[in-house]
Amino acid sequence: MKKLIILCAAALIGCCLFSSCKHKKDNNDAPAVVDSLAYFSDQIKAHPKDAELYFQRAQYQYNHQFIQEAYGDILKAVKLNESCAKYYVLFADINYARKDFDGSEENLQKALSLEPENNEVRLKLAELFYYRAEKTPSFYDECLKLLLEARTKQPHNPKAYLIEAMCYKEKGDTATYLHRLQVAIDQDPSEIKGHLELGYFYQKHLDPIGIDHYQNALRIDPANAEINYNLGLFYRDLGRRDEAKEQFQHMVAVVPAGTYAANACYQLGYFELQDGNYQNAAEYFSHAIDMDANFVDAFAARGEAYENLEQYDKARADYNQALRLKDNFDQAIQGLNSIDAKLKKKK
Repeated sequence: MKKLIILCAAALIGCCLFSSCKHKKDNNDAPAVVDSLAYFSDQIKAHPKDAELYFQRAQYQYNHQFIQEAYGDILKAVKLNESCAKYYVLFADINYARKDFDGSEENLQKALSLEPENNEVRLKLAELFYYRAEKTPSFYDECLKLLLEARTKQPHNPKAYLIEAMCYKEKGDTATYLHRLQVAIDQDPSEIKGHLELGYFYQKHLDPIGIDHYQNALRIDPANAEINYNLGLFYRDLGRRDEAKEQFQHMVAVVPAGTYAANACYQLGYFELQDGNYQNAAEYFSHAIDMDANFVDAFAARGEAYENLEQYDKARADYNQALRLKDNFDQAIQGLNSIDAKLKKKK
């Protein structure tokens, strides 16, 4: 069976504050980009000492993933005006996109020194420490210190509780981790990352309470392929087979393409294979292969379905394809041997 894809909500926190992960260059808006950059350039040419214009162009370039160009402009902005916190925040985002984490920290610290009450800056800095703690565990304590400051200044602070939960998870304090996640979603019921993390945690422990959290997350984002797929797996792992099938079918209807859709079709095919509905199974596996031409498990499973339908040429072709994709794949080797034995018996 293809390795199951289970969402880990911790990975999503990176989109919480540092916005670089959500900006993608779009060739379709190239004329608009050129026009806008030309506008900014004309304005800067007319007002070469205006720091705000350099900041605006840097922001625009950053949003469109022209990171190096944005870096040059934000440098000019801070040189022209060293006392504007928002310039240093953008500088930190650009440094983060350039993987200059020391530079990102330095600029966030500068922004915080200029605006000590700015909790968004404090949360960005805390998040940066959280990610850097993977290599330097002492950063967890720095992160938690900043988060405590943030919560003290602003008690209603679901983002702070969410990041704090992840710190305690990494430190192995499960009770505090779960408590902070619950506070995050109590303060903001639409905090999808908190629901996801709780769903993931309870799924690993086969605790049905996790279903409620996945369902809450789906109420916030009904078309999220990962959540839909995880919920189907959860039903399956709990032995709630009919609900799993219904969930995978719903998922394919809502998200008809992509990796998760391919995996959902595979799961549906596997159910049909177990039930002896070999033609239906082959069709589901074919859908999975259409979406993922390298889906080795789907080829092997479709080979098994064809073998049971006594369509041996098709079965052999699928088993061979599985072996081309994965050397010494036991399921495919066993399938080929099974076909040979059946044909030999018929002679």
